[in-house]
Amino acid sequence: MAIYVPGRRDRHNRPHNSRGKRSAVAMLSLTAMVDMFTVLAVFLLQNYQTTGEVIELSDDVILPKAAKVRELKPATVVVISKGQILVDKIPVATIDEVKTLPEISTLPNLQARIQDAFKVLEEKNRLAGLSQIKQAVNQARGVETAKPEDFKRVTVQADKAMDAGTVKKVMYTLTEAGASEINFAVLRDDGKKKE
Repeated sequence: MAIYVPGRRDRHNRPHNSRGKRSAVAMLSLTAMVDMFTVLAVFLLQNYQTTGEVIELSDDVILPKAAKVRELKPATVVVISKGQILVDKIPVATIDEVKTLPEISTLPNLQARIQDAFKVLEEKNRLAGLSQIKQAVNQARGVETAKPEDFKRVTVQADKAMDAGTVKKVMYTLTEAGASEINFAVLRDDGKKKE
């Protein structure tokens, strides 16, 4: 049985007012809602920060699939498409030029562009001064610190139809330019066979 506030009632069993207004005043407390949104915003920011940067995929490159993949770290991006080779969206050579070169040779434009990118990243690291603070904090926490050559990391996006000779020449050039780590961008293969 419901409990009613004592007093006069109308025919629908609602409290009757002589003025025709409701007597109850509803108070809306925003404190709990603001606290909830603050916690949600902090959670989303922390989650985005741990996932790292997203690599922008080129439209004319179809990446190969792989069963075992790792998360890529921020790096200089080299794109090997069907028509040309790009370093951070700047064209450095065409595929026809690369195929005319001998099997073991460097691509001079690619090598120069990669070395310039490494110099710029090294200067940014040095000027930031935050790397020393990060290393000190990570050492205090017992976390693995970044190597000094981390700015020389390269991610290669090669079209799956690209021949091995061209990819080999690009990788040889990257190693000669001083790349400390070369990773390939691939798509995760779920392992489901199409019938």
